[in-house]
Amino acid sequence: MQLVLVGTGDDRSWLEDLTEKNGVHRHVHFLTGLSYSELAACYCACEIFALPSQGEGFGLVYLEAMACGKPVIGGAHGGAPEIIEDNVSGYLVPHGDPIHLATCIEALLADPAHAKEMGARGRQRAEHEFRFNVFAKSLKKILREQCES
Repeated sequence: MQLVLVGTGDDRSWLEDLTEKNGVHRHVHFLTGLSYSELAACYCACEIFALPSQGEGFGLVYLEAMACGKPVIGGAHGGAPEIIEDNVSGYLVPHGDPIHLATCIEALLADPAHAKEMGARGRQRAEHEFRFNVFAKSLKKILREQCES
């Protein structure tokens, strides 16, 4: 099994040290500066996309992974619940609960057919509910309602 961490962040050096200290550095890869096509290739190559962040804004990365047919795991707050349907296209995990996160990852890895089904449902949701014209229409409706109230 390989873990690929894409992007930059304040914890990178700490994470690199942690992987070294725990002897898993050969299984963890840190990638930065990827082009859009390289990023798409990462989504397509992965089995699971997980970003259990504390407060992801809109959650575009979840949507990108779902568009590639991958099951996703995200934090149960912020923008993730707007994108991920819990137990449908992936899982939502509470912040600070690594046991729950590990359980979700193990469940997806143990049942590839279920993971593929979740990924397919996520892709369908991405295609039908988040296409630009559909999303723009929904946003326009929300803005109109807010301006009228």
